[in-house]
Amino acid sequence: MHQAIVSAVEAGGWGDAGAWVFVLDDAVEPDRVPGLLPTLPMACVDGLHPAERFEIAVRPMGDIWCLLFATASMGGTYDTGVHGAYGRLAAWQSMAGLSGAPAGASAEEVERHARQSTWFHFEADADWFHNEIYDYGIAALSPDRRRIAVLAATDTD
Repeated sequence: MHQAIVSAVEAGGWGDAGAWVFVLDDAVEPDRVPGLLPTLPMACVDGLHPAERFEIAVRPMGDIWCLLFATASMGGTYDTGVHGAYGRLAAWQSMAGLSGAPAGASAEEVERHARQSTWFHFEADADWFHNEIYDYGIAALSPDRRRIAVLAATDTD
């Protein structure tokens, strides 16, 4: 699962990526995710103090797709990425992992999982994010609202 989630970042040759998946005991409504996410045990939010910046917003699936595709196909500051078809493949793999589609799922099944998920984009002033070149986080809340998958990416080595 980790490898699928970080596919776009690795294909783009970015500096570092982290991936986490949490299965929750109870369903959580999307409006509770912004408060929950910085409390989860993830390196990308370790040491984040309540007074420090943590910005998160719900985003359409299409915006997340574009971000992952740009990450993979155009690469980071020090890499040229994998371009066209391979960029789409890496972005698709990341979307599949984040949305919880089963390994080997058909394109239709991945799309169904992705469309039914609630997508978030976030940025933070935690130490993991260098905030020097490009940094971002993506979180996906599953349709049953009991699984949160997170991708954190930084282009700083």
